[in-house]
Amino acid sequence: MERGNPSAQPIARVAYLGLDTLGALVMGHGVFKSGVTTGLEGFSLERLWQHSLDVAAAARMVALNQRLLPPKVDAAFLGGMLHDVGKVVFATRLAAGSDGPAISAEDAFAQMEAHHAEVGAYLLGLWGFPNSIVEAVAFHESPSKAMAEGLSVPALLHIADRLVHQRNSQGSAAVRELEPGLLDTLGLADRWPVWLAELGSLDSEQKPP
Repeated sequence: MERGNPSAQPIARVAYLGLDTLGALVMGHGVFKSGVTTGLEGFSLERLWQHSLDVAAAARMVALNQRLLPPKVDAAFLGGMLHDVGKVVFATRLAAGSDGPAISAEDAFAQMEAHHAEVGAYLLGLWGFPNSIVEAVAFHESPSKAMAEGLSVPALLHIADRLVHQRNSQGSAAVRELEPGLLDTLGLADRWPVWLAELGSLDSEQKPP
């Protein structure tokens, strides 16, 4: 019996990842690691890329923990990779004043936080991403406004984003809060500490020996 061709193994791994996930990784790496100077003090594309990776992993973890179907698990990962892509638009254009007079960094951050979700969704729509991903990015800050019901992809992104922020806060008072009543509505109020512990275990597994 012949052994499989070793050169075919990377192709098999690519197929396992799926084209959407692979595309998000390639595109995300290109966008966030492009070396573009934002001119916005206190903002780092590299940190945003790491946050996007962390949220993608957390969204996938929550989806798996709740035994969701593989298509939703994949969509959660893809959406996590892209949920903050709108911030890149603000960081590279708004702060530099390329569409008008320059504004302060404080105003730039305020506008970024208020509108990055809709800007990112619009951009992904132009790029031809599925409506489910566009909607997830559009409503990841306010998942109750999305059309999807239950533990939807917008809700998964919202939960994952807040999990990552809480993990990184280290007791800071600046923890980003969940949308009020979200977990109660989903019947998942008791799952938060479980997910947070699981995220910690995931981080430990990923650390080099």
